Amino acid sequence: MADLGAAFGFYPQLNRRRQGNPADSANLPVDVLRGRLAGLLGLPADIANLLRSPSPTEMFGDTSYEAPAQFPYTTEKFLKDLPLAPTSRVGQVAGQAASFVPLNPMPAVRGVQKIGQMAGEELAATMMGQRPNSMMSKVVPQPLFAVAPEQGLLSTKVEPIESLLQIKPQAPVSDIGFYSAIEQAALNLGRNKGTGQSFINDLMKAPDVKKEELAYTGLDDFLRDKPNVTKQEVQDFLANNRVEVQEVTYGKQDFSKLPDTQLQDEYVRVRGYKPVDNYGDAMSREEIISELSGAMGTDLTQYGKYQLAGGENYREILLKLPEAKPSPSIEIQKQNRRLEMTREIQDDFSMSGDFERAAKLKAKADAIEESIKELEKLPIPKQTENYQSSHFDQPNILAHMRVNDRIDADGKKMLLVEEIQSDWHQAGREKGYGPKMEKSVEAYYETKDGQRIPIGFGKTKEEAEAAIDVGWKNLVDIKYETTERKIGEGVPDAPFKDTWYQLALKRLTKYAADNGYERIGLTTGKQQSERFDLSKEIKEISYYKNEDGNIEFSAFTKDDYPVIEKTVSPSELPSIVGKEIAEKMIKNQGSKTKFDERMRFLKNVDLQVGGEGMKKYYDEIYPKFLDKYGKKYGASVGETKVNTVMERADNSMIPKMGQEPVRYLDITPQMKEGTSKGQPLFAATPLLPATSLLDEEKRKEITSLLE
Repeated sequence: MADLGAAFGFYPQLNRRRQGNPADSANLPVDVLRGRLAGLLGLPADIANLLRSPSPTEMFGDTSYEAPAQFPYTTEKFLKDLPLAPTSRVGQVAGQAASFVPLNPMPAVRGVQKIGQMAGEELAATMMGQRPNSMMSKVVPQPLFAVAPEQGLLSTKVEPIESLLQIKPQAPVSDIGFYSAIEQAALNLGRNKGTGQSFINDLMKAPDVKKEELAYTGLDDFLRDKPNVTKQEVQDFLANNRVEVQEVTYGKQDFSKLPDTQLQDEYVRVRGYKPVDNYGDAMSREEIISELSGAMGTDLTQYGKYQLAGGENYREILLKLPEAKPSPSIEIQKQNRRLEMTREIQDDFSMSGDFERAAKLKAKADAIEESIKELEKLPIPKQTENYQSSHFDQPNILAHMRVNDRIDADGKKMLLVEEIQSDWHQAGREKGYGPKMEKSVEAYYETKDGQRIPIGFGKTKEEAEAAIDVGWKNLVDIKYETTERKIGEGVPDAPFKDTWYQLALKRLTKYAADNGYERIGLTTGKQQSERFDLSKEIKEISYYKNEDGNIEFSAFTKDDYPVIEKTVSPSELPSIVGKEIAEKMIKNQGSKTKFDERMRFLKNVDLQVGGEGMKKYYDEIYPKFLDKYGKKYGASVGETKVNTVMERADNSMIPKMGQEPVRYLDITPQMKEGTSKGQPLFAATPLLPATSLLDEEKRKEITSLLE
């Protein structure tokens, strides 16, 4: 065949066929179908490779990037490797054209890239003297000598997909199955160096990364306004500032898995004294494990009576933060005072001529100064105070879960959740987080002898200025000073303000998947309300308000036994008698007595509670989240029943059997596999809007429902 020129040499699809074969046309439907299939199969890799390619600004900017590896399973590869490959050029062209439309637009993009690549390779080959007779050789100067390149100018390294998946770094997964999504993103950054803000932008684009984690790790403060940061610095910071959620279990468990310190703490909690034998000698680890393993379940837990009858292996699971770290600023203040004192003594020795001692003090002062510089580099921890719940002795409990084991009406092994609660965040809704500060502005002027004369006050500068007498404004130089004063105390700040229950439910689902449960169950709002109905335990509450605003009250059982006799402030009352009863007492509701006008009585129906907050959580919020969470694992929330043993009827020795309705979520094989790889710690979205973003009336309405 005659030479048709360079164009047809490097893109043979353009070469017109001089002769036709009838069999070629007969195979065209198969070739077209094969091309469409190749286009469909290659679409994911085509898109992935396009997205992994750096943008022009990234390729030619001052930021260092690593060349991304390419996924190999493209449309081009499937056109080459699929069976029934066309044997004629007509079939090849038909397959190529079919791969373009209508299923997959990527070959068009790739075709343009391919043409550019082939043109570049043709130009390079011509310049190297490898195309002496091509059309391009007529216009491109030929070299006297050349060394052929091993690869084309635009060739890209392609790695097997298995190796791409294997080398992708994974953030560490905690003992309870969580990992940091932001640390995972940092380990896979393409950017090697850049500004702090550019790293923040990159991280926030990664899957499951939430602003709350960025803030609570302190990374936003660390990166903000930094002109130069490396990827390694970001990774090191996150590794040293992870949000660590720990788990503590009260109840029957494998005590041999507890570390020594935690094992001894558990013994002290259960027994009330340190682990020593009858002779006063310290007990061995094996002896402690043996004694705790033989203890009754009621000794190991605190609230076992608040559960549906008929369950087994009741335990209390606590999710908590580590104990708070002191702020570096406190230590910096101490070291600055030491430095100032050391420098003063150093100067005294220098002035007196004792240069030897002065030199020693200078070295000591220099060391203190260096230590201050190191302290200033440390991030200020978000949590500098511990929170103590009224229910458990462990500090910093984010959420507690009370669970037991069941076989439900369908014969499934169930982990039944009796209760999920966060004392910390409930207190945060009521009292706020951190100290409550109030700003005030003082307007003043100074006399010639330096005396300060205040002439106006307000919450803002405008208010203070408006409070100044008109006569002063033209007589003196008015100055303003803003001050803050503490007017109240909230609870220490903590993460998961709006998503603590999601954290707890994700952990329980992982626990159920790891321990052979077929379902996770959830009690209803009605059961919760009845469980904590004060009228079942208390016959009467008598109370009156003192002149100082505090409330003095007594609570009596049905046997007229006084179980509570206290004087408390109105703010303390809800934690003792519950929110609804406390509101009645604060409003001075109840029956009166003619002997004392101040005295009020709450009896029978007055002590019943509606439990609207509990119903909101257990009938709406918790099930809705579980249903959304379960969908990606092929599960949805359903309803079943569990067996209970009711109290014996009068004059009967036989307990009455009963059943209670509960909701459930199946633990599917997909869920077991998915949770086994770890779950992102902060990847949760509140099903209700964050109360801090709402107007005051709406915030109060939602907060009242949740309490």
